Amino acid sequence: MKTTEQIFDEIIAEKQSGNYVELDTLNSTSKVSIWRLWVWIFSFFTKALYEVFESFKTYTEEFFSKNQVGTLNWWIDTVSKFQYGDVLEFIDNKFQYSVNNTEKQIVKRVAVSVQDNVLEFKLAKLTNGTMTALSGDELSAVESYINRIKPVGTYISVNSTSADNLKVEYRIYYNAQYSVSALQENIEKAVNTYLSDIVFNASLSVTEMTDVIQQVSGVINPIAKNIQAKAFFEVAYTAVEDYYQAVAGYYELTEITLELIPKN
Repeated sequence: MKTTEQIFDEIIAEKQSGNYVELDTLNSTSKVSIWRLWVWIFSFFTKALYEVFESFKTYTEEFFSKNQVGTLNWWIDTVSKFQYGDVLEFIDNKFQYSVNNTEKQIVKRVAVSVQDNVLEFKLAKLTNGTMTALSGDELSAVESYINRIKPVGTYISVNSTSADNLKVEYRIYYNAQYSVSALQENIEKAVNTYLSDIVFNASLSVTEMTDVIQQVSGVINPIAKNIQAKAFFEVAYTAVEDYYQAVAGYYELTEITLELIPKN
């Protein structure tokens, strides 16, 4: 978006192009000349008008993106508005709640994908700021809510499970002047922060996690030795080489092993 100064300069350049001989009498170079002040005022309000138009354009695009029934964005927005304990009513030719109550909107994370013509939902709530699975009763209520509002002929699968488990093993070369116990604590904290910052249903990257560990004070060279993950209902862990996408949509660090090697 152009600045006020850019708009002002463009108007002055156009005026001085020679195409407007009737304006040649306006030849003062003073910054406070009347004609230059009017050009500045016009430029200022033109910039303000641009901002209004851009804001309206953004709002309109977001509005229609969320309000096209059946799109993935619409589903994410609509499922997020589920109110546990309330019953949908048919008002103004559509199912909706008679009262909007954000305190009852327990679904805080939603991911939607399409597999074999089935809409698959992954959901999670927040418990003391941590992502957790919905209870059986909560999940049944959400599924009933989706079934009531879904377009005819839509097949759905709704899931909310405990976090996928992650086991991490690293060889860490570190500055020998640092405290080993503090280093271990800071590395584990950094890994947990990385996991919590991953967008819901996005993939874990071993490279990104290693980069995060590299940023911990005292760490010289972190080397990923063994990264394993599994869904909470699985017995065996699977080795992770590059990427891993959680079945639950989010992750929990269940074990971290650090081989700390001092380097002078």
